[in-house]
Amino acid sequence: MAAICLRTSSFKAVTRWSSRDPRALRRGVRRVSQLAYPAAMGCGCLLGTAASPLSAAEWSMTQAYSSSVDYDSNRRLTVEAQGSESAAVTADLSFKRTLETAEISIEPRYTWRRFSDSSLGNGDDRALLGEFASTGDTTKLDLTASILDQSSLITELLESGIVEGNTHQRMEQAAANWTWSETERRQLLATISYSDVSYHGAGRAQLPGYRYPSGTVGERFSISPTGSLTVSAFGSTFSSDTAGNSNHEAGLKGEFIYSFSDRTRFDGSLGESSRLLSGIRSHGTDIAATLTHDVELGNVSLAYTRNLMPYGIGFLVERKEVSLSGARQLTPYFDATLAVSRIDNDRRAVLLGLDRRSYDTASVGLNWHPAETWNFGLQLGAIRTQDFRFTTVTVSEWRSAVTLSWKPRPSARSW
Repeated sequence: MAAICLRTSSFKAVTRWSSRDPRALRRGVRRVSQLAYPAAMGCGCLLGTAASPLSAAEWSMTQAYSSSVDYDSNRRLTVEAQGSESAAVTADLSFKRTLETAEISIEPRYTWRRFSDSSLGNGDDRALLGEFASTGDTTKLDLTASILDQSSLITELLESGIVEGNTHQRMEQAAANWTWSETERRQLLATISYSDVSYHGAGRAQLPGYRYPSGTVGERFSISPTGSLTVSAFGSTFSSDTAGNSNHEAGLKGEFIYSFSDRTRFDGSLGESSRLLSGIRSHGTDIAATLTHDVELGNVSLAYTRNLMPYGIGFLVERKEVSLSGARQLTPYFDATLAVSRIDNDRRAVLLGLDRRSYDTASVGLNWHPAETWNFGLQLGAIRTQDFRFTTVTVSEWRSAVTLSWKPRPSARSW
């Protein structure tokens, strides 16, 4: 599921194989010149070796470029609201190689961003993504890796609230997803993922980061042509340099997917787990449910999640989120989007000062497509929450943004 950041054009890796690994894609590579490109070379060598039986293949390149300007009334979400402007330019290149039974993709991305308020520091985002997908007669294998680098203004503002100028989060992720079709109605699923998050810059001392491996093994049963049931066991370990903060979780989960019609689909999961959080043993429940309905020239989606989220301050925090979003094509050249959400954090996390009590967000967008490769967008967004220091004081923010993007037609070349 794609998530739109209300505050600025940003991205996070989203890994479906992890039941609680962040957003993600919600959702930039750190120091690409020093670490990202060597990682890309290593990834390319590994993927190239795996594909060696087929020497002749076709590479395609897809380019995307965009520029945006915005105004934000309270970018730090504090009582001392101070408006500021920003400008950003993004370049995204996607290289894909298609083989007979496999596909390789490498995607570097860079966003140059500057703020009118110099105290907000360097807002550049960097990303390097790689994927290898292979399909056999009865098996599927998907390997992914990514390195993301983003300003703490993006990664921490709606989480720990620690926003320091020129402080960036570096997130390294890797995952493997394997599927074996035992029969026409049964599939064996296995996933494993690993995240390593660290910080560099002025606020590094307050953000120790974390390491978060997780895995799932399960069996999927096709109960009808339009529905399936998956039963799985999962486990994860969360560790950080925060004193006494080693966390473990293990449990069972069931997932039910059903299509009521060609237009209406439901995807829900329920998990029960045994947890060891900061030395305290407990039991917890993870819930995820999404109901999607396609309407004429658009769609509407209602989602609810309750799970543990890893924070850069070295803690796992339980969050509940409900969201409603919709999109509709108004004319052949115009479309509109609307999204609202409510986030509630665990009361203990609020008492410990790990996060705010709740967030209410809303956004509306209008896009104009004057040509096949061009898009012009307008967006308005708002957030309401509590001040980090004075928890009884409500703070709010509104943001307006204008974006122009160009995506030329893909080019291909055979070697």
